[in-house]
Amino acid sequence: MKFKNLLVVALFLFSSFSSFSQKIQLTANHSDAKFILLNDYDDSEKQELGTGSVELKLEKDSKNRVKIVKPGYQAVIKEYNKDLKWDKEQRITIDTRQVDITAEPFDAEIFVDGRLIGTKAIFLYIAKDRFLTVEVKKPGFATVSKVYYNQPDKETPPFKDHFTLRDRQVRLEVQPADATVSTNGVTLGRGNQDIKIPFGDCVTTTVTKEGFVSFEKVYCNKEGDPEPPVRDKSVLEDRLVKVTTAPNDASIEIAGKRVGNGSYDLKVPKNSCVEIRVSKDGFIRYIKNYCNQANMQEPPLTDFLELQVDEAYTSSVSSDLANVRITVPVKAGIAPEEAWKILSSIITGYFDILETVDYNTGYLTTSWQVQNFQSSIIRTRVIVSTGGNTDQIAYAVKLISQEAYLDGKNQVTVKDDEKFTDWARILKKYDGLIQEIQARLQ
Repeated sequence: MKFKNLLVVALFLFSSFSSFSQKIQLTANHSDAKFILLNDYDDSEKQELGTGSVELKLEKDSKNRVKIVKPGYQAVIKEYNKDLKWDKEQRITIDTRQVDITAEPFDAEIFVDGRLIGTKAIFLYIAKDRFLTVEVKKPGFATVSKVYYNQPDKETPPFKDHFTLRDRQVRLEVQPADATVSTNGVTLGRGNQDIKIPFGDCVTTTVTKEGFVSFEKVYCNKEGDPEPPVRDKSVLEDRLVKVTTAPNDASIEIAGKRVGNGSYDLKVPKNSCVEIRVSKDGFIRYIKNYCNQANMQEPPLTDFLELQVDEAYTSSVSSDLANVRITVPVKAGIAPEEAWKILSSIITGYFDILETVDYNTGYLTTSWQVQNFQSSIIRTRVIVSTGGNTDQIAYAVKLISQEAYLDGKNQVTVKDDEKFTDWARILKKYDGLIQEIQARLQ
């Protein structure tokens, strides 16, 4: 009977304890933090309890789940099981920062410290005393990045932040691989580069390498303009030779057209050859071919072409009497036969062979006299015919001086008329011929 009484007392005490309503005081580390009671099986809000500090009565048939929220921070959820004994004072700390990140275009990828987190929108959580780097990327656009700190001496993160990709980006692949890339005159580096085109602007991109013709292209990021490509390629194939000459004022010709004097940047297109000619009066003309073809020697980066002194030039004089018909009237008192004799005598003093002599018609020609030089062949002859009026004896004398260049490939003979052109100079040994005829017949 005594045991039964004790059992009744114990049951009474247990019942009394179970029915005791436990209350706890919840206090947040931020006075404006809000306490919200949640439903047991999801995070839906059931009741707002207050801010800063609230008293919570632990319900018997509830999980007693409470969410503590403050704008700009990650929410904290606490659960207080009624079957456990809790300290009456419960202090709750919320210190992880939260930033709502959105990005545009909506398919842009959002990275946090190099890890892909998502697209369009994410929640960024920054633990106390830490920092995180956010990057927003999309092919064809310049990457936008920002660092968020949760440190007392740094800028406070915003509640929300929005990234808009507007600047475009072109991945430029270059060949040769060590070519230098620059935009608007600013060097980016060697090899493949990302070209950034600010919104509403254009940039000029240049790819260079010594010995190659540079590549230049303008990319624009303006309303109404075609979108720049996501990727582009620059292949330097045409070669560039910086040619300089001595003398420094020598004429440089390509395909018969003068392109410079003393120096010239010679472009040699891929799979082709270019012939350059360098010339100056008094020097031997220089001819050289540069080829940009497979199985051919590469063009040099630079080339110095020094002209040699032309002996044909030093062996001659400039004359306005060359290749010109000069009329020489015979002085009165000199008989025609005597005049003809004097004329023939003078000419044979300079030329060994007379090809045609006809006193009756007053016609005389010499054979070509040829002199060979390193650079050219000079041929010279004299043609005489009657001239003047019927009242006075006169002779027309023409001293022909012609030059044919030697190219080192094809042989030139004195009979190759098509290869000779009039030369505005006279070999020194024929200088004075016209003057002597004029002096003795006039």
